[in-house]
Amino acid sequence: MTTGPEAPKASLFPLVAALAASLKAIDDDYGEEMREMRELFVEAKQEAEKHEPNMVKLKALLSDGNKMVQTFAALDPLWQGIQRVSRMVGIL
Repeated sequence: MTTGPEAPKASLFPLVAALAASLKAIDDDYGEEMREMRELFVEAKQEAEKHEPNMVKLKALLSDGNKMVQTFAALDPLWQGIQRVSRMVGIL
């Protein structure tokens, strides 16, 4: 995070921290399958860290991120099932 005149608004500190935690979790637990979501979170974090962030852009990025997270969460159980069946038949 930046400090001094380029520091983000205090009201956005929790958002910046949450995005940083999400990026760490993605890096720790996922690989290529979360690349696009990671890129979106990086861009949102960079925008939120600005002294005067473009709130329209930030809201749009966070809205896209929300949709991506919901889609990933909905499809993850299906993906786990596909992997299980693939292992049973010897594909994986």
